[in-house]
Amino acid sequence: MVLLMCAACGLALLAALACLVAVPGGGGALATLVLLALALVVFVPAAGGWIVLERQRRLQCGEPDLFLERNEARSEAAVNERRTPRWSALRRWLARQLFGHRHLVGDTVQVKSLAAIRATLDARGALDGLPFMDEMAEFCGRPATVYRVVDKIYDYGRSRRMRPLDDAVLLLWQRCDGAGHGGCQAACYLIWKTQWLEAAPAGAPAPQAELRPAGASASAAAPLAKYSCQYTELTSASREMGGFDWRRLFGPWVAGNVTAGAFLVALTTRVFNEVQAWRGGLAYPWQAAAGNDKTLVGTPLRAGDWVRVSPSAEIARSLDKNSKNKGLWFDRDMLKHCGSRYRVRGRIEKIIDVNSGAMIPMKTACIVLEGVHYSGEFQGFGEQHDYLYWREAWLEPQPPGP
Repeated sequence: MVLLMCAACGLALLAALACLVAVPGGGGALATLVLLALALVVFVPAAGGWIVLERQRRLQCGEPDLFLERNEARSEAAVNERRTPRWSALRRWLARQLFGHRHLVGDTVQVKSLAAIRATLDARGALDGLPFMDEMAEFCGRPATVYRVVDKIYDYGRSRRMRPLDDAVLLLWQRCDGAGHGGCQAACYLIWKTQWLEAAPAGAPAPQAELRPAGASASAAAPLAKYSCQYTELTSASREMGGFDWRRLFGPWVAGNVTAGAFLVALTTRVFNEVQAWRGGLAYPWQAAAGNDKTLVGTPLRAGDWVRVSPSAEIARSLDKNSKNKGLWFDRDMLKHCGSRYRVRGRIEKIIDVNSGAMIPMKTACIVLEGVHYSGEFQGFGEQHDYLYWREAWLEPQPPGP
């Protein structure tokens, strides 16, 4: 009923605006702007409500999430297959002049030589606080494809907030294999400063796809060792987020990280959630109440297995009041994948704690799925794309197949 009222009010205001514009001398610019602003204030939340209802319907029916569907053209597979659009000169100019982005998604670049990169590093082996890690050396001197233009990151280790990170990109499928960090299996995307990249030579062949199995690192961690990597140093590499900055809102779309359709889905959903928070209503996504059924145990899985993510109501049975199962949080971004079918990429049994730098073993191994990582929608379009960790109890084994 609230949605219908908002939609009706918005349409009425738009009709009044049309009449005002159509009648000669019907109103001045101020009146026109006021009516337009009022129409948007009531119409946009109504549009967000309709989109949220459609998203919730899809979630309950096990259909693809609307945000992921609209942003499929920016998936790893799409970027690898060169399905990103040819960016106009105007867009590139806007990205460079207004947002400070030197590259756009889908651009082919070449990583500079190891010697050239080392010449940019300080005594700590970092540039602007971001370390250049040993795992990155193998990519030096090779062409690569820009997967995401980094605009902001989530600082896991200290502030636990979104923080701007400038002049950085992710390169397609270039994740850390943990070889230089005790075999850490987190498989984080490597972050590249744009100063470490250069234009690819004319006529250079398109970079070849490289998808490594996760959780396969075999090197042993030194006892009581403390590790330092890009993710433990995110605070030093980034800066505090100020007040509202429209560039941080629109920058990811201009850089090509999200399509226009996905951007509108996320933006209207965000407006709806803010209105709901103001009026004390439910925000999207919502799920069934936790059941804390500790008897639910999944089938042991290994890399290459096919699975279907269980329905949200079934997963909720295994969660406690904090939405956790054996200490692992079920994130709301994971709801996007309920009912979908994926292949297991690997098992995660040890990772570096970004707070202490110590290697910590998982009490219960986590599962990562191919192509399933944080979308960034609920993080202001954050671009880290870390893998989502799953419990085997949340995944249903499936027969092999596409």
